[in-house]
Parts: sequence; structure tokens; C-alpha cells
Amino acid sequence: MLTERAHKRYSEKETIFDETIGTDTFREVERMVLLRNVDSKWMDHIDAMSDLMDSIGLQAYGQRNPITEYKIEGSQMFDEMVDAIRTDTVMQLLNVMPRREIKRTQVLKVTGESHGDDSEPVKKKPAKAAAGKVGRNDPCPCGSGKKYKKCCGAGNKDSE
Repeated sequence: MLTERAHKRYSEKETIFDETIGTDTFREVERMVLLRNVDSKWMDHIDAMSDLMDSIGLQAYGQRNPITEYKIEGSQMFDEMVDAIRTDTVMQLLNVMPRREIKRTQVLKVTGESHGDDSEPVKKKPAKAAAGKVGRNDPCPCGSGKKYKKCCGAGNKDSE
């Protein structure tokens, strides 16, 4: 009963998508939703299996074989993951709404002007040393981040 209603609703959703954006696009949406769900659930499953491996040693205290308990619980966790993937994928596909692609227009026109003013661009002036003479190993006052002797002081042989 419930399965039949889900199939009917899914068929209606397919016809709506066929009329609006096409079958190929709907199949692509199905693939993307399924892949996203598998990826998410698989990563959670790997983390849960790691936690299970860390805690399975306690089963030995209960006179149970930890290896068989790990197999049993791991199998149950895998089955739960597969069911969660199916459920989430169906729920997302039934709730997806068809939209046509909106072509975006360029709002801002790229020009050589800065901030919209008509004045000429301001040229950056090198910063001057506030304390007089700059040492050879000090940062260059032009702001490049290099040492003065490797930047603006490279041509000055008098400071050696």
C-alpha cells in the first residue's frame, strides 16, 4: 500500500520534470542526490565502524568472541546504512522541485576605473623611513617585505 503510493507519487514527479526540464536533467538530479547520500552515509559508517573496533574489546569480558561480535554488529550497521541511504534518497527526490536554469546577467561592468570616480588613479608612493637611515638587514621601507639590501638598497654600495 505505502510502496504503491510512493511509486505513484514518484511517477507524477517524473512527469512534472519531463514537462519542465527534461528527462536527462531529472536523471542527473537523481544521480547527484544518490551520490551525495551515499558519500555522506558511507563516511558516517566508516567513523561508526572505527568506534565499534575501539569498543569491541569489551565483549571479551562478557565471555563473547570479539571477532564474531564485530562481524555481527558491523553487518547490522551496514544494513542500517543501506536502508538510510534508500530512505533519504527517496525523501529528497520526492521533495525536489523542478526549476528552470536562470541565466544570470552581468550586473557590474568591469572597467579600468576604481570605485567609480573620474579622477586619475592614485599612484602608490614608497613609504619613507621615519627614523632616518635604514639598516641593511632591516625591512625595506617600500613595503615589499624584503631586506633593504636585497630590495631598494641593492644599488647602494656606500652602506657596506
